[in-house]
Amino acid sequence: MKRKVIALLLVTAMCVTALAGCSTKGNDTADSGNNTEATKAPTAAVDDSGKVNGIMYKEGLPIVDEGTYSFSIFVDDSSATGEFYMLNEFKKQTNVDVELQIYPYETATERLNLDLNSGDYADVIGGWTLSDSLILTQGVQQGTFIPLEDLFEQYCPNISAILDLPGVREKMTAPDGHIYTIPYVCDDTTVGYSPYINSRWLQNVGMSMPTTTEEFEAVLKAFKEKDANGNGDPNDEIPFSTDPNNKHIEAMAGWFGMPINKVGIAIKDDKVVYGGISKEYRQFLSWFNSLYNQGLIDTELFTQDSSTWEGKGNKDMYGVSIAYGSNEFSGLVQTEVKGEFDALPVLNTNKGGIWLRDTNGFSVYRTQAVITNNAEHPEIICRWFDNAFELENGIGCSRGPVGVVVFKEGDGYRAIDNNTLAADLQEKVSWSNLWPQALPKYMPSGFKYIEDNPLYDEKRAMEELYEPHLTKEIIPSFWVSLDSIDKYADIATAITDYFTQQQAMFVTGELDVNDDAAWNSYVDGLNALGLKDYLEIRGIDTIAE
Repeated sequence: MKRKVIALLLVTAMCVTALAGCSTKGNDTADSGNNTEATKAPTAAVDDSGKVNGIMYKEGLPIVDEGTYSFSIFVDDSSATGEFYMLNEFKKQTNVDVELQIYPYETATERLNLDLNSGDYADVIGGWTLSDSLILTQGVQQGTFIPLEDLFEQYCPNISAILDLPGVREKMTAPDGHIYTIPYVCDDTTVGYSPYINSRWLQNVGMSMPTTTEEFEAVLKAFKEKDANGNGDPNDEIPFSTDPNNKHIEAMAGWFGMPINKVGIAIKDDKVVYGGISKEYRQFLSWFNSLYNQGLIDTELFTQDSSTWEGKGNKDMYGVSIAYGSNEFSGLVQTEVKGEFDALPVLNTNKGGIWLRDTNGFSVYRTQAVITNNAEHPEIICRWFDNAFELENGIGCSRGPVGVVVFKEGDGYRAIDNNTLAADLQEKVSWSNLWPQALPKYMPSGFKYIEDNPLYDEKRAMEELYEPHLTKEIIPSFWVSLDSIDKYADIATAITDYFTQQQAMFVTGELDVNDDAAWNSYVDGLNALGLKDYLEIRGIDTIAE
């Protein structure tokens, strides 16, 4: 999942807010099972020049002498140039050379699997392609990913401080007692992806904001039939689409009473259940299929890539799209005033319509960067990341370089309007060109920039709109017990792929969701793949039917 943080809010104090209650897209240990005491590595000797192993300075900057060390990072990223301002800054600070191996998200997972199978993988693997299953199999079982906790303790004061925040170390620690990843702790939104609707289109077709699925369907019909974008062509409108890499269409099952995540897990009556075969999910699929049959859904919903989705959005072809933020597909520049897109409200709230709460406002991501056994001197890589977590470096990765875009002012920092910079510099310090945003970064929770011209906060407006209609609970993440790793990895992949494939077939009408035989065959398929074992390993004891 790619995250485009629209304005990180940070504070001068460290993140001492209630991380202890955090249960997020990071991971909890449902059954740590077979925990073993980590064996501490001996402390390396420091020579007269202050170097460890004759190459790395134990403290201070630079980390190494110029030209003496480099490492590679595999990461998924959508950067058009592959150039990142803060990486160049870190080169100046540390003397460490970094070779980026960047792949689009759509192809990164396949490439990573090929690399791991061949043994020709990078020193660091980072991004959204990593998963708990990979950590467990490639780290705990195979040793491809190496334990890092001793290196953190010896050489990384910033990372150690992050791990000591309430609840973080527990989330980061694998069932064998080791920590295999660089922590990524950040403020987060309570809702990640949601539908955004073009209010200008609404006005053009003489409709008001829908509040029910019936009203929403009527709006989509009007978008299709009435030249909603006003360009004189009544046939180029696409009423509804979604981010290809983060479709989240199953979340709309919440409008029918049970919000579901992308693998079929749901919240029902404040309890975690499996909702992938529920009547609510089937009702959603039936309704959504009817929209598809009426030509109201993007025909490329299940086949297009990000560039195609964004390209059509940039041409003003979308009335509604699910996204992290509307600027991801609209091509519209954010300003201090609200743009033409609004968050679509949670529908059918008078009949139990509800949306899935993603986080409690902060997240601990534990699968964003690992160091592999191909890395020579992993202690240098750990120190390099630790330096990236220094306050002003964190500001640089999140908002813009200090002294260029952000300036120290009293106890805080003032961020200037990027539009006041020279055109070539504006591009260099744009958010996507600061730092590979799928890699860990860190800013203390709640720190607020003083913005000269603060942008309209679309995400906050969405959260305020959604808050009364969110589930009280979030779906917890977990660690698989050591004796279930192989079994779970096989079952989870099969069930996830099957759930996704069948969803597409039901929506497009290749399978008839209203036909009991077809539906029962789908349910039987899940059971045959090991659904009950999958849920038992995850600690879920209820299947909603």
